[in-house]
Amino acid sequence: MSRSSSIALAGLSLAAGLVLGLSLGRGGRPVLAQVAGEPVGPKLGRPVAAERPAAGEAAGRRNDEAVYAELAREYDKFDHVNRIFALVSRAISPSVVHIVATKTTRHEEGQRTRRIEETGSGVIVRSDHGSGLYVLTNNHVVEGGKAAKIKIFLHDGRTIAPERVWSDPEADIAVLKLDRDDLPAARMGNSDTATVGTWVLAMGSPFGLMHSVSQGIISARSRHMDELEDVKNQDFLQTDAAINPGNSGGPLVNMKGEVVGINNSIASNGGGNEGVGFSIPINLARWIMNELIDHGRVTRGALGVELQPNFNQEDATNLGLDRPVGAWVDRVNPDSPAARAGLRDGDVVLKFGGVPIHDLNHLINTVSMTPVGRPADVVVWRDRREVSMQIMVGDRDRTITGPPTMPTERRPEPPDLVHGGRGPEIPTTATALGLDLTTLNRQMALRYRLPETLQGAVVVGIQPDSPLSMVCQLNDVVSKVNDHAVRSAEEAVSTIRERADHEILILTVDRRGREGMERYTIKVP
Repeated sequence: MSRSSSIALAGLSLAAGLVLGLSLGRGGRPVLAQVAGEPVGPKLGRPVAAERPAAGEAAGRRNDEAVYAELAREYDKFDHVNRIFALVSRAISPSVVHIVATKTTRHEEGQRTRRIEETGSGVIVRSDHGSGLYVLTNNHVVEGGKAAKIKIFLHDGRTIAPERVWSDPEADIAVLKLDRDDLPAARMGNSDTATVGTWVLAMGSPFGLMHSVSQGIISARSRHMDELEDVKNQDFLQTDAAINPGNSGGPLVNMKGEVVGINNSIASNGGGNEGVGFSIPINLARWIMNELIDHGRVTRGALGVELQPNFNQEDATNLGLDRPVGAWVDRVNPDSPAARAGLRDGDVVLKFGGVPIHDLNHLINTVSMTPVGRPADVVVWRDRREVSMQIMVGDRDRTITGPPTMPTERRPEPPDLVHGGRGPEIPTTATALGLDLTTLNRQMALRYRLPETLQGAVVVGIQPDSPLSMVCQLNDVVSKVNDHAVRSAEEAVSTIRERADHEILILTVDRRGREGMERYTIKVP
């Protein structure tokens, strides 16, 4: 978002050619046209009179005047809205800054380094935990830049440098400490109360055009972008206010003149604004800022779990819930705070610390912002009923081997095959046709998001160059061999071996697709 950009101004000119069609009569004198039988020029022997509009033209003018009069009356009713937009812009604009960070880069090994400038935006604020003024912006705007190589352009034209820079790549937030206290600071609002459909303004320097303001609404909440894989704490506000390269780090402002977000990224096919922009909620950005100022780093809470992505209605119904709400636990890591508290694979976290959990991202951010060592009351859904417990929140950097699983459109690999030794124990496998099969049980059904009523043998391994290596997938469930329903891996293997010599084998396979369960029949070559 902050990469150097240029604007090509294509000079669009309107060539308005007025063709005066004057027919010349004999003697070179003009022949005067007539409209509706009335002369449009003087008559010989009479004084020149003022032209009179045609009846239709006069009526049209009276109609236009009536429309404009009505428009003026209605505008007076609406003008207070315009004044609110203008007042919000006037209140916040002096706190919005333009940032230029000079970075050194090397394109290929052996080449000389070169300096490049990255530009973005920021907003001057005061911290709850420190005196003085700070600039909130994105980490990717100043990443790799030293404090002496960052220029901050103020609203009044002055240029200053930050006294100190902190950054947190996991939330894409940077904090720049200023060595002065005489600048206007923006007010920070409460992003939890920023509801979908409310007006907001995006401010910053799109394409380097400082002091720009665009208007839109909050289009959605709790958005996650798979493309931003380095940003672990994602809970974006989505807006259709125009956000373009250079807007990164600038404020998203409500109609009270309060900052509710820090503009971060866009979804775009062409690299420019297409009405889908993303902003970091100010509550998250504010917490990150306070952590950086207090400790120089962000200490995040963690439970020690991996969460199931793409929790949908079918999954919820299978679990006995009326809708997909909460965060579905895929795996509890051994010797983690969650394991010690009794959290299990397949639990759905409904509440954490008294807060109803909407989805996976909500749980990640809620836990992250909980102080390490603090006990939290947790309510989970297990075996079609609510179960309460208390979990002592751990430090993600010290007690957790990795961050929680984030949502993805890709189907996860079977965790036990990838990591080994974690999660539920898998029964001994049986092999046939190059497929490693194991009996489907309830725990695995929860893990792989399969219907609890489904029976059969789960594909947990596929041998290379086997007859079915190109058509079967991991987590497929073999439920029939020809017309014979199978209920276990052993039954599937024995049936295959019995019929392989004298029958054409056709396997019925159940597979979870993006839209739910799908059934395939596979002819064994």
